[in-house]
Amino acid sequence: MVELDWDNVPADLCPVCKTDKYLSPEIQFKINPECYHKICDACVDRIFALGPHPCPYPNCEKVLRRNKFKAQVFDDLLVEKECDIRRRVLSVYNKKEDDFQTSVMYDQYLEEIEEIVYNLLHRVDIERTEERLKQYSIENKQSIELNNAQREQEYEKFIKIQKLERQHKSERRKLTSEIAEEEKKLKDLEKQQILDQLQNAASDKDPQLILEQIRANMLEKTNRLRDQLQKLNEKFDALKDAVRNNLNPDENMNKNKSKIPFTPFNGDRLVNLPFKVSEYKDPFHESIVSDVEYTAAGYNIQDFYIRSLNEAFTGLECFVEVEKSTVPAL
Repeated sequence: MVELDWDNVPADLCPVCKTDKYLSPEIQFKINPECYHKICDACVDRIFALGPHPCPYPNCEKVLRRNKFKAQVFDDLLVEKECDIRRRVLSVYNKKEDDFQTSVMYDQYLEEIEEIVYNLLHRVDIERTEERLKQYSIENKQSIELNNAQREQEYEKFIKIQKLERQHKSERRKLTSEIAEEEKKLKDLEKQQILDQLQNAASDKDPQLILEQIRANMLEKTNRLRDQLQKLNEKFDALKDAVRNNLNPDENMNKNKSKIPFTPFNGDRLVNLPFKVSEYKDPFHESIVSDVEYTAAGYNIQDFYIRSLNEAFTGLECFVEVEKSTVPAL
């Protein structure tokens, strides 16, 4: 039996139970920040189910706990370890540039952070670095807690503003499409649709008067849609300012929620297509459509290209979960 090299464990193999992803595709690997040794989730449940236990890796004397294991994010464990260390250090050294009198003092503060991260990452003078980090956290306990609370508030504001921007973008896209459609109708007044209306009109009415009446109705609808778009932009700016000023915009948002039933993609029929169909030659398909069995039925290769592009672009920039949250439950 070949002995496993614990220092060079394959990425898809658990060194404890020897299970790999080839035989068990559902296997998940976890690591513990105490030593960053990789173990599959089944071994974690089996070994650490009854409480703390030494790491199963040879020559690793770390005592691990089950609740400390987490899924590995980065393939490179050194990057994973650096992110964890940096997150830990920045939770203590969390001052901003505005907290310093000069930029030189702020640069020295950043250099101190990088020095601590480097020492912890490469295990250089660990005891002194840990004591230095602990002493700083004790001396600046109040300011650290205050800065962390402010950071959490800023993050919540950021999430709310992102949600408002996605909602605003969805509603603005819908109104813009309706405006473009109405403007297109205005440009097509002289075409077949208006001619048909004039032919069906009573003979005693002035054709020019009918045409002007239709134009006025379309202009009125277009102006109404533009006013809605302007109010939507003003509403978005007001909500964004409310979030930044620590006000609660939820009441105004609930009053202005859409009353229409939810439809996926919020309408996927665009007036102005996001693509342009140009001359494209596909030898494979052109050899097929040259057959009389296809052309006799009226098959057009350009229709196939347009349909393929429509399917590719349908639903882009549409977030179903976000749109569901803007529609009240029925």
